[in-house]
Amino acid sequence: MVVLITRLKNDFDKKLASVFVREKYKVFAIGNNEIDGVTLLPSDLKEAVSAFKTSLGDNKGIDIFADVSDERGPGGQDLHDNFSIRDGINDKIMRELYEENVIRPMAMLEAFMPLLEIGERKRLCYLTSAQASINETRGTDGYGYKMAKAGLHNFLQITRNVLAPKGYTIRAYDPMPQDVTAEPAAEAAFNYFTRRRGIERDEQLRDDEGNLVFRDAYGRQHTW
Repeated sequence: MVVLITRLKNDFDKKLASVFVREKYKVFAIGNNEIDGVTLLPSDLKEAVSAFKTSLGDNKGIDIFADVSDERGPGGQDLHDNFSIRDGINDKIMRELYEENVIRPMAMLEAFMPLLEIGERKRLCYLTSAQASINETRGTDGYGYKMAKAGLHNFLQITRNVLAPKGYTIRAYDPMPQDVTAEPAAEAAFNYFTRRRGIERDEQLRDDEGNLVFRDAYGRQHTW
């Protein structure tokens, strides 16, 4: 099985890559943080696709696509995602977080779609947060991040509608970085990303795989 991890920026990303390596997956990742057993790809998407093909050949695709984009705060030191609709929206922060959490995942999927088409597993995995759930969010902080992840949810819903008839399945996962350390969060993510959901004794009527849900590092299911 071949897995692609879209970046190796945070501890969670690196731990997740290491778990896949430990479990004998062929792991590729975009970035320059070297991890034993992980083949690094260039940051430019066209070059990354080309490097992947060079490594595995034209007839081998991606089985599990793990987009770990999860930018929870803007990049600049003078930028703080602590405003609300009543304070006035900070356009710069909103655009930056939307770019990282929605536009980047969309571009990633588009670039690697041909390799997913020839893969066997056809599983797409994304990071999100329960705080972006319309039904569950209670806090007033992180306005830009939550709005961006809500946009990601819409993207996943539409993507699922298009790709599910072609055999694709989607995992959305909250690593809970404020509450769970990277290692157990990565272990839980691996289990969720690699297992089939809700099937019992191979009975199709008991198969919940076609539904789009997201879970957190404790295994709890959240509403969109």
